[in-house]
Amino acid sequence: VMVTASHLPGDRNGFKFFSKHAGGGFNKAQIHQMIGIAQEHSQVWFDRGALPSTSGTNGVFCSEDSNENVDHTLPLEGLKIVLNAGNGSGGFFRQVLEDLGANVDGSLHTTPDSSFPNGIPNPEYDEMIQETVSACEDAHADLGILLDTDADRCGMVAPRTYQRLENGTIRPTGYEPLNRNRLIALMGVIYSQQSPGCAIVTDSVTSTGLSKFLEQDLGLKHVRFLRGYANVISKAQTLNEQQLMNAEVAIETSGHCAVKENGFLDDGTFTAVKVLGLLAQERRKASHEESTSSSPVPPKSLLDLISSLQELDEVMEFRLEVLDGGLESMIGLFDFVALEIDALCEVQKGWKVDHDNLEGIRVETDPDGGFFLLRKSLHDPVMCLQVEANSRESAKQSVIDPLLGLFQSQPRIAQTLDLSALELYSLGKN
Repeated sequence: VMVTASHLPGDRNGFKFFSKHAGGGFNKAQIHQMIGIAQEHSQVWFDRGALPSTSGTNGVFCSEDSNENVDHTLPLEGLKIVLNAGNGSGGFFRQVLEDLGANVDGSLHTTPDSSFPNGIPNPEYDEMIQETVSACEDAHADLGILLDTDADRCGMVAPRTYQRLENGTIRPTGYEPLNRNRLIALMGVIYSQQSPGCAIVTDSVTSTGLSKFLEQDLGLKHVRFLRGYANVISKAQTLNEQQLMNAEVAIETSGHCAVKENGFLDDGTFTAVKVLGLLAQERRKASHEESTSSSPVPPKSLLDLISSLQELDEVMEFRLEVLDGGLESMIGLFDFVALEIDALCEVQKGWKVDHDNLEGIRVETDPDGGFFLLRKSLHDPVMCLQVEANSRESAKQSVIDPLLGLFQSQPRIAQTLDLSALELYSLGKN
């Protein structure tokens, strides 16, 4: 059981339940059944005056004895790893990495603190990414690992290249984020070696380039499903149970990742372990090549392993709020907007509805992989618009301006949806 709001505000705190049999976590039916059982038992305890005591305001950390019966080989020896746990629950992972031989001296914010003095830990936030990049530069790290509040999501920072200095020392340089589509692609590399031809289940906002990389370059199957880590996990489990595919990985662009070999438990630290295993493997390959070569051979960057992944320069997400703040208003309006976009595709040059898409409406806008996806928010009265294009100007001309023209021409949309973010983007002001 975990008590967490993840990266959301504290008033969203709740319980996450996992069991040996539930895999990625309890579904709604199981939660309702469990609540009924808990209510019956708590009534008995209350009647007997034996309700269990609370733990107070401080967390209870149960990792003190986690090192018993551990294989004490050092697979990460020689690697420098920066862990940024963001003062969340993942700080324990520093000790795990150190016990496996890694140098973790440059790590950040590994002491749990629910007030989050260094900001809310979210591997997608630019502030956390840049902080980790700086720490990696200072430590000359081989990899930076970013964990969210409850360590079920992770992102990474990796060097673009390795340089050999005059004294023979190898130094990593040019750190870049390794998250979102890149992280999914890298997990694809890992499982294409471990389980050739398997399926990777992702959320709906992954790029067209990622699908091509997974399917054409790696020979895997890409199942693009819905947003929400519980959705992608459930889809992967269903595919396996029905023997339709061998789904090894269920992963969101947000960094939520669950794999079959780990019981589909949503676990950012296990994702990091898989990537570290690949990094250690590549380092051993480089050492072997150098031992048989007449000239120095710098190690490959993890980014080299996904170099054929097509990435577009302009990637934006807009959150379009419903002006009256009503969830029902947003749901009703969304259906109307989706129909209007579908109709516009018949006349808008270059637009083509992606009929394989399962969430919202996704429209291909460019043969080079440009697209936009409009969907309902999972939690709020908001429509989320994901846009990917070759350039800002391309995004403006091929997506934003046509959508604005449509929305502003429809009073029902213009009077209900906050279009200010799109208007500012069209004017070049954000």
